Amino acid sequence: MAAIRESWPARVTERRCESTDQVLRTPVLWLCHNLRNQVLLAQHDGLKRAPVLVSLGDAFLRPSYKDRFFTERLRETLGLYGPIMVDSGGFALMGRPKLQWSLKEIERIYSQTPADILVSLDHPPFPNDDQATRKRLRKRTLLNLTRMRDFVPSSRLMPVVHGHTIREVERSCAAIARVCSEVGQIGIGGLVPLISSGGLVHKFRYIRKDGRKGDRSTWISDALGIVREAFPGALVHVFGIGSATTAIGALALGADSVDSFSWRRVANYGAIFLPGCSERFPTYREGRVRSRPVVREEEHPLLLKCTCPSCRERSTLKGRLGLLANCYRNRAIHNAWTVLNEVSMFRMAIEQNRARDFLTSRLSPVHRLYKPVMALWADSGSAT
Repeated sequence: MAAIRESWPARVTERRCESTDQVLRTPVLWLCHNLRNQVLLAQHDGLKRAPVLVSLGDAFLRPSYKDRFFTERLRETLGLYGPIMVDSGGFALMGRPKLQWSLKEIERIYSQTPADILVSLDHPPFPNDDQATRKRLRKRTLLNLTRMRDFVPSSRLMPVVHGHTIREVERSCAAIARVCSEVGQIGIGGLVPLISSGGLVHKFRYIRKDGRKGDRSTWISDALGIVREAFPGALVHVFGIGSATTAIGALALGADSVDSFSWRRVANYGAIFLPGCSERFPTYREGRVRSRPVVREEEHPLLLKCTCPSCRERSTLKGRLGLLANCYRNRAIHNAWTVLNEVSMFRMAIEQNRARDFLTSRLSPVHRLYKPVMALWADSGSAT
């Protein structure tokens, strides 16, 4: 992975994808695609080469998908031709002991699937598992990695770090380094409960190494720093990021790569993304629960500037709001375009040495990652 521009803690890098010979530039966001749903991205030329993450978890839940999707014709079946990451489905196995799977079958699937990154099968702990349970699950994850390194090239294999304490993260990194002599990419799992608004980890407590009291956001920042220090030449990926602003926050804290399913989830709720904003309903609707604000008048210019395939179908503000309000497909495409464009804008800001200004324009002081991001960038001394 060649560094093109480094402005600590963020960096712009390039790596060539083996299966497509395309250049993957980081920071990067992968659009999570549920194989049980229509492949909307394939309907638009501007999105056919977007980085996409698909999961073997869909095949665990519907075994017919193993031979339908996870073959040497994966790209042709999806109608997508950009970088592809395949997740092993460890998250789907959580709490589903009756699901049938085996490493032998994963070996068969991985050996014939032309993906650029193949994620090692991990066993994520539940948010409130005790220390002994977490240790047992980390050992199972490491055992899987030990076996998978024998049939997945290091250039494509992504080990996954887990830990609910900084010490656990350090031990996980050290164990992976002992098993894998070369690590081209490394994933960090289990952060979703900490990143989620409201938090899913009860009674979370954290004391930083310098003795100061921390919180969920500073823990995420410190964990990212540990992983990046342990694997300085690897692409560092964070699984399960939510909105565009949270993605920008995680990338600003040192991740090279994130994935997000929110482009479809938010569309399913009837909402859209706008640059630097939380989720918005396009229009007011009588009787709908007001779980999100409606697009404000001062935000109208953002929508009028949008160049996504959906918004290009209408030139007026009223037309665009109506189009997005009345069609899930249009909202999903708009959201996918927005999150990809936001990460691209952040990457450009790093290259132009104005990353701090960009972050200030995107992260609100009330965002859960705002404080650690601004603290880290203030410490970095990066110019705006």
